[in-house]
Amino acid sequence: MIVTRSWLNEFIDLSEVSNDTLYETFNAIGLEVDSIEQITIDPKVVVGKIVSCEKHPDADKLNVCQIDVGERIEQIVCGAANVVDATYVAVATIGAVLPGDFKIKDATLRGVASAGMVCASSELGLPEMGKGIMILDESIGMLEVGKPLNAYDLVADTIIELELTANRGDCLSIYGVARDLSAALNIEMKPFVYKQEERMKLGIARDAELRTEGKIEADLRYKLATVEHSDSPFLIALRLAMAGVESEGNLAQLTAYAIHATGVVLRLHDCTPLCNEDKKIIVMPTAKEKGIIEILTHQKALSIVGVKQNREFIANDTSSKILIEASYIDPDLLVEAVAQSDYETDELYYKTSRGSNPDLRFGLQFLASLTDRYSDINCYEGALEVSADRQRKKIIVVPKRSLLLLACL
Repeated sequence: MIVTRSWLNEFIDLSEVSNDTLYETFNAIGLEVDSIEQITIDPKVVVGKIVSCEKHPDADKLNVCQIDVGERIEQIVCGAANVVDATYVAVATIGAVLPGDFKIKDATLRGVASAGMVCASSELGLPEMGKGIMILDESIGMLEVGKPLNAYDLVADTIIELELTANRGDCLSIYGVARDLSAALNIEMKPFVYKQEERMKLGIARDAELRTEGKIEADLRYKLATVEHSDSPFLIALRLAMAGVESEGNLAQLTAYAIHATGVVLRLHDCTPLCNEDKKIIVMPTAKEKGIIEILTHQKALSIVGVKQNREFIANDTSSKILIEASYIDPDLLVEAVAQSDYETDELYYKTSRGSNPDLRFGLQFLASLTDRYSDINCYEGALEVSADRQRKKIIVVPKRSLLLLACL
């Protein structure tokens, strides 16, 4: 499990806690630290603003950019195709030293002078974030031209990899790890407060219906939403790269981020192929066998709870209407069922088989907070839900002091 200091700080205040204390605390509470890395970036790597970008006169794959780096405008030749889409970028100015002892010097590229380099993430010692240069935005803080990138704590972060034992599924999320730190360090968790504005003002029952078949041994909660457009900011892409989580597309990145942050298993279905003749979505959780719940529509499986999602129905950035599914199933029940069958699993099975977060409302609200901030996605009022009928367990904790008192009596 990979966490970052700044990401943890969204759930627990670590401003007075050093990296050394974090390292010692994690190991003391059984969350063994496999590695801890403080990202450092040369102070001569600064935020730059592209003033103009033109094709190189003698090279089709190069662009000649005029970039404001604070006190001056530098001419820099760049070979990344996505530079034409950028406004704010990371610029290694003359004298900067990048990983591998690579020193930035004045250069001439195909006859054009270049005073610096527009950087990709890997060139700064950050995780690989796909092809091309980094395109910065204000998700990391207010962008100031000429400000060292190292001054942005959300970029110059601390990456911590934890080695979890099989019984610590509760720590397969940023929130879960922060909760353990809260108890160990005696620091209160920051409350997550989000008031969702369901701007559609249409009830979900108008366009969707839930029907169950058999004994449903899982918790399910569904939200319906329309999508005008979706964006994924630089910070989300950066943190997912730091955590080693792969996803393609804006909706997929927002969802993956919410899953890694909260530990709640979320899946997004494209509504286009789900409607019946009346344009109503019929969702049918169906008990196929003990521990195996299929989500059916028109006799086709949308997903198997905790196991996989049918690729035919996965929502993407072209989807105009989506059905959001949050689920929880007992991991012991699921693992036994999958072991006895030949089911194909996807990347979320790891979380469900170890024990995902059962607080489905939290996961959905967290995802909604992201879409409200970065996208134009409108949710219907209400939700469709079903809960497993499981026996409640009561745990009685008796403090040692009370035991001593009883012994004296």
